[in-house]
Amino acid sequence: MTTGGKSILKILFVERPHYRLLIIVLSLLSALLGLAVPYYQKIFVQDLSEISLFVCIVLALAYLAANQLALFAGQNESVYAQKKLSEIIYKQNLNLKPLTLQNRSVGELVSIYATDVPSLTVWLEQSLPYGLTTLFPLVLTPVFLHYFYELPLGFSISLVLALVALNSVMAYRQSVFFFRFKILAADRMGLVNEWIQNIRGLKVLNWVEGFENKILKKRREETVNRINMLTNGQVMNSISSNIMFWLNLGMLFFLIWYFEKPVSKADLIALLWVTTVFLSRPLRQLPWFFTFVFDAWTSFRRLEEFLNLKNTPEVIREEKPKSENSLLEVEKLNLHIGTRHVLKDISFTVGPHELIALIGPVGSGKSLLIKSLIKETPFEAERFYSSHTSYLPQEHFIMSATLRDNMNFYYHSPPDYDEKVLQHLEQAQFNFELDRLHEGLETVIGERGVNLSGGQKQRVSLARQLMDPKNLLILDDPLSAVDISTEHKMIQEFLKHKNTAGSLLLTTQRFTALPYCDRIIFLNDGRIEFDGSSQDFLADPRYQSFIKGLV
Repeated sequence: MTTGGKSILKILFVERPHYRLLIIVLSLLSALLGLAVPYYQKIFVQDLSEISLFVCIVLALAYLAANQLALFAGQNESVYAQKKLSEIIYKQNLNLKPLTLQNRSVGELVSIYATDVPSLTVWLEQSLPYGLTTLFPLVLTPVFLHYFYELPLGFSISLVLALVALNSVMAYRQSVFFFRFKILAADRMGLVNEWIQNIRGLKVLNWVEGFENKILKKRREETVNRINMLTNGQVMNSISSNIMFWLNLGMLFFLIWYFEKPVSKADLIALLWVTTVFLSRPLRQLPWFFTFVFDAWTSFRRLEEFLNLKNTPEVIREEKPKSENSLLEVEKLNLHIGTRHVLKDISFTVGPHELIALIGPVGSGKSLLIKSLIKETPFEAERFYSSHTSYLPQEHFIMSATLRDNMNFYYHSPPDYDEKVLQHLEQAQFNFELDRLHEGLETVIGERGVNLSGGQKQRVSLARQLMDPKNLLILDDPLSAVDISTEHKMIQEFLKHKNTAGSLLLTTQRFTALPYCDRIIFLNDGRIEFDGSSQDFLADPRYQSFIKGLV
């Protein structure tokens, strides 16, 4: 059993053992009480005493109460298990790095929370209590009939095994439809999420209809599978509903033709209680019990696979800096993705009060190097040291809340820090009048920043980072969505920040930013080809063609 599988089973069956024991005890008690009813029912028919009638009524009520309490306990434990499973999945999702999740769609991750967790905890909610309230009657009934009515064990056990085999086959087929339902739903959710995030781009490219047809095709596959699932479920229900008729008919046939002793009316009434009332619910729920067991097993395997995902750890042979003044030291950093060697012997140092531009052709490895500097890739390095670092990605996270909340980074934030917020928005060249945000910090920003332009989102994210600056600020293409005038003002703020707060390392495709930088690091094909002053780089004839291609 893998580590992830053990964690799941521990939550389901080991934690809170007194509640699991309670479900078992209540289920067994329910079965025993259910079999006690026909015994005292037989006594009542024979003597017609008030005491026998009272005992029968009490036992019947106790049987129903124990059964319902077992189900309630199972549902209660299912809610607890869902919470615990969601917590470990959430922690795993936060822990996994982008390269580890690169082959996993958003729809798949959502379906793990929305579908697989509830499906798996059915083992507690239904399979355990229903299974026990089904298993105990099916096991105890042949024994009861043998010792109190002298029915052969072989006859009763053969009937039970035949019913179990028939229901297992139907349930397995139903679980296949359930599993396919989860896979198709995850695929569709992934497509819908991609459609929502890129709807405007798809419209510009005139690809909306083609992409929506892809979603509709997946939906049609879901519909066909759902029809098959419902059809098979109706067949299961039909068979389980008619089982009682054939069971009673088989029992009467046996008693009439093969049972040697005469059967009294009291015996017949008691036997009909067993086959018609006591076994009716277990036999009706038997196919669904197996269905939920098989379905939960597929969810267990999916969750186990996700929880067993592991990041390939970075390998750092030395983490101490050579110089006490260094903010970042990288020596012979290498990164492999599969068989590709994407970063090759990267070595450089960042000292205090530096503004450094990391540039290079598209696909040269800049973004991967940035992610490696914040330990989001499984790199190897002879030496890696990083002081307090903050990172501004290209994909800016904007909450559907007010501008104040986005700056403070929590909902319904008070205006206590407005002065500081305004100061850093100004640093990021965010101007309410020019940016047409007439409600100021009270301006409500839509989901994913729909009410802001790309440049506005970029500057809000930058201002947020400047509110709590670290020794080294790493900016991934912070000038890509601003005009030349705003770019110049932002660079001036970078220079002020560099001189007073700490160093900045930024990627950029803007030529106009390069002369202001203290250093240029030029990356090409995963290697550093140049690391020196901006004056030397701009004068180097080897890079003139690249410089001319910059904006």
